[in-house]
Amino acid sequence: MAATMRILFYTGKGGVGKTSVASATAVRCAQRGYRTIILSTDAAHSLGDSLGVELRAEPLLVAPNLWAQEINALHELESNWGEVSKYLSDLLAWQGAETIAQGELSVIPGTEELFSLLQIKRHFDEQKYDVLVVDAAPTGETLRLLSLPDIMRWWISRLFPIARALLKVVRPVAKRVTDMPIVNDDVLGTAQEAIDALVAVRTILTDQNVTTARIVMNLEKMVIREAQRSLTYLSLFGYAVDAVVINRILPPEVDDGHFASWRAMQQEYAPQVDEMFEPLPILRAPHFSREIVGTELLSTLADRLFGDGDPSAFLYEGPVQRLVKAEGGFDLILPLPFASEDQVHLAQSADELLISVGWHRHRIVLPQSLARLHAADAYFEDDALRVIFRRNGTGN
Repeated sequence: MAATMRILFYTGKGGVGKTSVASATAVRCAQRGYRTIILSTDAAHSLGDSLGVELRAEPLLVAPNLWAQEINALHELESNWGEVSKYLSDLLAWQGAETIAQGELSVIPGTEELFSLLQIKRHFDEQKYDVLVVDAAPTGETLRLLSLPDIMRWWISRLFPIARALLKVVRPVAKRVTDMPIVNDDVLGTAQEAIDALVAVRTILTDQNVTTARIVMNLEKMVIREAQRSLTYLSLFGYAVDAVVINRILPPEVDDGHFASWRAMQQEYAPQVDEMFEPLPILRAPHFSREIVGTELLSTLADRLFGDGDPSAFLYEGPVQRLVKAEGGFDLILPLPFASEDQVHLAQSADELLISVGWHRHRIVLPQSLARLHAADAYFEDDALRVIFRRNGTGN
């Protein structure tokens, strides 16, 4: 491995077994001799349950070469953001909140996700570990989490300087007419540090020599569609995806009426997934007959996922679909080597784009940012198909 920390970011719809897959990855990395830490950004905190240990807000050694951590927003606020914590407590006390409730109420919704990102930066800056595995929240929350640095960048460039300037004017007047605690420069300075750190996190997570995302799914229609949207959204934010994981595949010997029909459905969807996510490698894991808890069973899951391979390797480094913002809309760029323009046909229906290349069909589930636009044109450029999405059906 290179000297720089490797970051693996697992995401997927809630209930697909994402935490088990992420934990199995971390266990196998540790077994291969890498100093590995697994970090949960999911407020539900099931990582400790998966590993069979009670985790803390700071990294805990749970096996040789393996540390685990679950973010506690209140702990982070009190330990690392003292000025902000004190101001929020003072403000809540002024509002009449009971002392015992001030701590809980001072944790603003979303701060747990924010602190998760800051912990990623902390571990990357310290370089104490070779591999960081991120067990991310379900897809929707993860996408909001990954968009946070962009939102913070907007605040930095536009609203934050204005807010600081206004407070300098308002603060002296406010102190004469109210006893409400007013934000001071120390609090604003701490907030500025956090915003700067979040912007730096984006640089780390979009560095394709450091970080790749992996999408976990089951062979169910709704889950597959969400996984497709995730791939497009991740492309929009500039995050590289190097694998797709299909979890809980039923074995051929299933003969019970209910599970037999369920397996038949899985077998129907399996080749479709291969086509939908081509050229990404697809890792597969079976449905286990018992709950996967503890490092021994997680190691067995890792065997089925990775065999003798290295989970920390870059499993795919070629071009995947990219979404590029353009004037009046977006350009969706899809690698289609060996295809020619006269072979390609497009059809758009609501939130789906169907691309036909000869007898091969590629169905893409579009995020809202594209579904409300019109696929106005498409052309080939360097072995890739560029699909032009514009408002009112107007191209370039």
